[in-house]
Amino acid sequence: MILYDDTFVTLEFADSYFQNHPNCDIWGGFSDDKKTNALIFATKKVNNFNFVGNKKSSAQKLEFPRDFQPELPVEIQYAVCEEALTILQNSPHSKNAEYGISSVKMGNTEVSYFGTSNLGVLLSKQAVDFVSKWTSKTFRIS
Repeated sequence: MILYDDTFVTLEFADSYFQNHPNCDIWGGFSDDKKTNALIFATKKVNNFNFVGNKKSSAQKLEFPRDFQPELPVEIQYAVCEEALTILQNSPHSKNAEYGISSVKMGNTEVSYFGTSNLGVLLSKQAVDFVSKWTSKTFRIS
């Protein structure tokens, strides 16, 4: 059993994940230090969810592995990668969603964000989709 200390994802795993990702150029444009820091922070955010089951060991710092799942689910790793990318992009839309703004309207153009109050702490909808399979409650995104 692997006990994860501060991240569910190694830099090597994330680089491999983004290799064929539509945003591979964006991910590749950041330094290894920035990517590593984003992965650690994204893990902290993913780790806040109410996951099914219990920690495998009281000695572990993070929520995985679980008592019924000896391995870290790949969906949790994917969620960390997606959230790390969103953190690194630091777009105005990410900031708006982070601050709980549900929509922005300028003239005839409107941008609506998924409800962050329902999603714990994640900014990436893709990350939420990956995490939701392992949570003890489901999230509705409208």
